[in-house]
Amino acid sequence: MLILAQQSVGRAVAGGIAVVLIFGWIWTMLSMETGRVLPWFSILIGLTVGLAVQISGRGLDWRFPVIAAVLAWAGAYVGNLMIGIVETGRYIEARPVSVLAGLSRDTMENFFALTVSPIDHIYAFCAAGVASFLAKRRLNRREVLAIRTLNRENR
Repeated sequence: MLILAQQSVGRAVAGGIAVVLIFGWIWTMLSMETGRVLPWFSILIGLTVGLAVQISGRGLDWRFPVIAAVLAWAGAYVGNLMIGIVETGRYIEARPVSVLAGLSRDTMENFFALTVSPIDHIYAFCAAGVASFLAKRRLNRREVLAIRTLNRENR
């Protein structure tokens, strides 16, 4: 059936990762311009990741909300990390690529212990929820009836 054949986990993952990176960069630039971190931007990342997974993956089963939730949850932390990298680069007068190359397990532990606050965890969880809600493909009545008919025939 054409509806089921249109599903693609690979496209869903690729679309979600692309949105995380693009919106993480937008969040970073906006934070650098305003001097504020804007934690609610995590939810915006979750919204766009959910829509990207829905549009690019065209999925109908449980895998697509899980993919969207994991990507949005990770995207919230990646956005915070991108802000930290750029801010650190400005502070020590180094390029963000140099700061990124200097990351180690110890610096990541310190980042999550000292920079990421409980509100960041709450926003990351909310982003995952929003993304998973929006990730599944919405079907029209005709498509729903076609899938039900197919399921009855396969019993």
